[in-house]
Amino acid sequence: MNVISNDTQKFGIDNYSFYCTPYGVVTLERLYSSSEKESICQQSIVGFYKKNPTLKYFTDGILEVRQTYHLELKDKRCILYAQGEITLAEQLLKKGLAVVKPQFKDEEFIYSYQKAEFKAKAEKIGMWNSKILKNCISELSKQR
Repeated sequence: MNVISNDTQKFGIDNYSFYCTPYGVVTLERLYSSSEKESICQQSIVGFYKKNPTLKYFTDGILEVRQTYHLELKDKRCILYAQGEITLAEQLLKKGLAVVKPQFKDEEFIYSYQKAEFKAKAEKIGMWNSKILKNCISELSKQR
């Protein structure tokens, strides 16, 4: 396993490899890559990571390279259990590094995702302590 970013991990089995992105959430990296070049959205995210450099590498800090992880594929995304029953997506939500996807309805995950997002928002953790969401709202609305 190789962590590319908070949004993308690369897994390999023998000669086969694949990329994994968290299921049910939109990460800051995804917002950045889908927004227009040098937009206020991109500038907000760059500024956020300049103020919080360790958060840019959050996933790298919690996933160990030679560790075995439970992984499920769903809707071309990955459900990666990073700490027991807690998914990587939920960890990102708790740190304010992702938001629940608009119109996400998966009953298995919606409650824990919304709870993690609400806690980060209430405590002004991560992006909730900045204007990123306001500056990226048009990009977020495009995410499916």
